[in-house]
Amino acid sequence: MDISELAKQLVVARRSGVQIMPDWPDSAPTLSEAMAVQSEAFKQFESPSVGWKVGATNKAAQDAFGISAPFYGPMAKAGVLENNANLAKTDCVGACEPEYAFKLARDFPAKGEVINAQSASDAVETVHIAIEVIGRCIGNPDFANGVSVAMDFGGNAGFVVGPEVENWKEQNFVTSPVRSKVDGELIHTGNGEPAMGNPINTVVWLAKTLAEQGERLKAGDWISTGTCTPPVLASAGTTYTATFGEFGDVSISFS
Repeated sequence: MDISELAKQLVVARRSGVQIMPDWPDSAPTLSEAMAVQSEAFKQFESPSVGWKVGATNKAAQDAFGISAPFYGPMAKAGVLENNANLAKTDCVGACEPEYAFKLARDFPAKGEVINAQSASDAVETVHIAIEVIGRCIGNPDFANGVSVAMDFGGNAGFVVGPEVENWKEQNFVTSPVRSKVDGELIHTGNGEPAMGNPINTVVWLAKTLAEQGERLKAGDWISTGTCTPPVLASAGTTYTATFGEFGDVSISFS
C-alpha cells in the first residue's frame, strides 16, 4: 500500500466531493496502516486540527463495522460549521449524527494525572450540542468497515457547533432525550447512553488511547463524543435538526 499516494487521493476527494475507487492490494489494510494513511491525509489536507471525533462508541455500531473497539480521527478547521449552516451534498457527505461536544480548557492529562471521568470533567471548559456530518471519500463498497473508515478521515465530513449546555456538570446526558428530525419530521429518538454509556467516557477513552501513543489532548480541543441516535442520511434540499431537550436545537441544511 502506497500510503502517501492514497492519502493524496483522499485529499483530492475531500476537496472535490468526488469519491475515489482505489485499487486495493490483496489484503485489507491493517489498523496501523489505516492510521498511517489517516495521519498523512490530514497532513496533506493542510487544515489545522480543532480536535477529535470518536466513532463506533457502542457495541451495535462496532458490530456493524466489524471491529471490537471505537475508532477516532482528527477534525479539520475547514470542516467546522456554524449552527444553521448550509453544506453542499456531495458523494463524500453521507449522514448526520447528533452528538455532545466537549471543549477542553487545558491539556489533558496533565503530567502524572490519572485519567478517569472526574479528571476528564475537570479538564473540560464547555459542553455544546453538535452535529457530526459523516461521510466516506472512498467509494469501494467492500471497504466500508471500521478500519477503512478510520483511514478515510475517520469518516468525518463536517462538525456543526450548537448552543452551549449551561451548568453541564449538573445535567444528565445519559437520559436526556435527543431527537433527530428532517424538515421538522421526527426520524429517531435517543439519548447520550450510546456514547460509551455516558459521553464523558468517550473523552476518557480518547485520552487513554492517545496517551498510549505518547500523545495527549490539547487545550482548546473539541471532542465529538459519538452519536445519540442512529445516523440520518443527508439529502440535498433538506434540513436536519437535532433537538437536545431543554438544551436547544442545532441544524444544518444541504444543497
